[in-house]
Amino acid sequence: DLYRRGGAIDGRQVVSQEWIRESLTPRTVSRYSRRHYGYGWWIRGLAGHPAYYAWGYGGQFIFVIPDLDSVIVATSSPNPGGDRRRHRRDLDVLIERHLVPALRKASRTPAQLED
Repeated sequence: DLYRRGGAIDGRQVVSQEWIRESLTPRTVSRYSRRHYGYGWWIRGLAGHPAYYAWGYGGQFIFVIPDLDSVIVATSSPNPGGDRRRHRRDLDVLIERHLVPALRKASRTPAQLED
């Protein structure tokens, strides 16, 4: 949530906005996924929305989708199926096909929902 809020907590800037911009600037591209990587963050789109995510050990993820004012935290284990790449793809499908559309719908006003 710290990054979603531009580095501020309760109105107090604890991480500079400059650092947040720098850390979200692509520095390299993964030769495996072709995804961009900044300082600690993977940068990509999710269902047409700019997004970035941190990928932790053992299937832990934090996805930030600024224009939907949302953070998605996933704690999971890729071990039951044994295929880490498949686990990752399944998580992408869950987020892009189900969670992001639900967030998009939830962020619309009643008037927008009638359109």
